[in-house]
Amino acid sequence: MIRYAVFASLNTLFNILWWLIILRAIMSWVRPDPSGPAGQMFYQLYVVVFELTEPMIRPIRNAMPGGGRMGMDFSPLILLFILRFLQRIIVGLL
Repeated sequence: MIRYAVFASLNTLFNILWWLIILRAIMSWVRPDPSGPAGQMFYQLYVVVFELTEPMIRPIRNAMPGGGRMGMDFSPLILLFILRFLQRIIVGLL
């Protein structure tokens, strides 16, 4: 019973991280006007998602040539691959 709870919790955590990174990537393409209420809400959501995902993305970005500042930033994509790999290994062990 405890083993299943740990499995379900880890699996859910990996899935939440996955979707937060996807959301961050999509939100980085859109820059709404922050003067309206919808723009302010969007900005607050972006700040929360950024604060949660940046500590995971920053080391990958820093390890990339040019610090991820040359053209497109592929660090979220690399992190998605790493998360899926870890999810399959860790959850597979349980």
